[in-house]
Amino acid sequence: METLAGISSIVAMESSNKPEREGSSMFLLRSFGRSLKEFLKSTGLHGLKFVGDSSLSSWERSFFLCSFVVALVITCNLIVNIYAKWDSTPVIIGISPQATSILKVPFPAITICNMNQVQSSQVSHYKEGSDESAILKLLCNSEIDDSDDLEDVVKRSSFARNTLRISDFVSNHSQHCDTMLLYCRFNAVEHNCSHLFQPLLTDEGLCCVFNFQPPEFLYKPFSKSKRNLTMKNGFEAVKWNLETGYPDKLPAKYYPATAIGTGIALGFSAVLDAQMSEYYCSSTNGPGFKVYFHNPTEVPVVKEAGLITAIGYETNYRMEVVRAEAVPAIRSISRDGRQCLFGNEKELIFYKTYSRLNCEHECMAGYLYESCACIPFDYPQIYSNATMCGMKDTLCLRRAQQAAIRPEWVKCRQQCLPSCFDLSYLASGFSFPLATSKFQLANPLVESMNKSYLSENIAVINVYYRESVYYGNMKNAYVGLTEFLSNIGGVMGLFMGFSVISLAEIFYFLLLKPLVELFMWKRSPQVDIKHNAFAIEKPGISDNEAMWHTRELYPQGLTLKFSRKVKRSRNSSNVFPQ
Repeated sequence: METLAGISSIVAMESSNKPEREGSSMFLLRSFGRSLKEFLKSTGLHGLKFVGDSSLSSWERSFFLCSFVVALVITCNLIVNIYAKWDSTPVIIGISPQATSILKVPFPAITICNMNQVQSSQVSHYKEGSDESAILKLLCNSEIDDSDDLEDVVKRSSFARNTLRISDFVSNHSQHCDTMLLYCRFNAVEHNCSHLFQPLLTDEGLCCVFNFQPPEFLYKPFSKSKRNLTMKNGFEAVKWNLETGYPDKLPAKYYPATAIGTGIALGFSAVLDAQMSEYYCSSTNGPGFKVYFHNPTEVPVVKEAGLITAIGYETNYRMEVVRAEAVPAIRSISRDGRQCLFGNEKELIFYKTYSRLNCEHECMAGYLYESCACIPFDYPQIYSNATMCGMKDTLCLRRAQQAAIRPEWVKCRQQCLPSCFDLSYLASGFSFPLATSKFQLANPLVESMNKSYLSENIAVINVYYRESVYYGNMKNAYVGLTEFLSNIGGVMGLFMGFSVISLAEIFYFLLLKPLVELFMWKRSPQVDIKHNAFAIEKPGISDNEAMWHTRELYPQGLTLKFSRKVKRSRNSSNVFPQ
């Protein structure tokens, strides 16, 4: 009992001698100061070791501190420049390092249009003032030069009461493909032109298109069609995509087809008959054909982009593939940053395949529908219940298309970014006159024709590749994450000696260690933590003295010094004999 009383008195004396505990914020501040001093002595950052060296004079330490601050400012400025370059130019367009064979891309789709809008024999019997004559005036632009003239024509004619559809009139009165195309040869094999070409209504009128994907693969409203897509010559339709290309398994004969080589002999050749005796009105100031080259998924825009092919001449079109590709890594870059869209990033209403041109067509169709409550025949029918424009809507359509400011269309068009994967063709054309004298020619059909008819009605075109391979344009990240971190790390290492370990030192000494010390200090109220946050020491015990805890005989946490006091008291009173 006396021993227990002695123990209690000693514990009470130790507790009364312990100073009053300080606040948490003051303890954290003192701990942070100690950690900062140790960090300055231990860090590998240039100059800070001398700032924390107490053996140096004040001006020497100030000199190294100023040097470090200057280096820090320069480093921050250079990092800002690196980030600005990375942010302003996220994508760079370079030449693909590998050549691609022309056998892996489709031969250009070819759209051919006779500039004669309607055949004379088909419309000559229509009388002035009839509904048909009104359509002829519209197609031939006769008496119509601007919107004011058009309004006068509408008032004088029966446009408002005309129920004829322009698309039907053009289809029934224009030259058909079987009379326009007299001879076709593709990949060194002669074909029936009607087996290769399909009629297609465009902004230039009724045209003929070759190597074009069927509507079932292009337009959503036709996707459920059960029509047989195999041509009469045995060519089967396959799905070709700008990003994925051809499917893995292909039939023996398919379209869109590829070329088998270079040169005129392994390209495409055709003999065209303009039938000058059937000319009624031209879309330009003379006779001839318009030829447009495009990829098989792109709807042709012949009126503005078609190339003129003159009558009485043989024209050679030497093709070059212009291919745009992108690496998957740029998907992480914003659309505005890379300025292109992948095929699955924007869903179109009418078209299955995204392209900038298809997107703009849908924007214009929506704008015209909002303006005139109808959609022209040469624009996508984006709404299933939309009305196709007729003669009565001519004035509204002309005014809407000629409007100087179209904010709705402009806003929609701004969202139509180019496709990250694209395919186009660059044609270099040169022509020479057909023979006017009788001598042997390369094409037996052309040789057998009357020379006068040949020079006045016939045009010959040859479309072929110049090279067997091409180099595409590759979109890649200008400064990737690896390069960005390398640039920043190089600058910081050069000016400050900074590394990833330096970041760990800052985190440990200036954040982790003070917080751990505060946590241990609050959790152990009987102890006073010194600078070593991960080793608890008791007051009054030197570094050489060890901790000793006895779970059964003495309270936990008693120091070795306190146990010795108890042992001396026990020996003097001889309570526990040895």
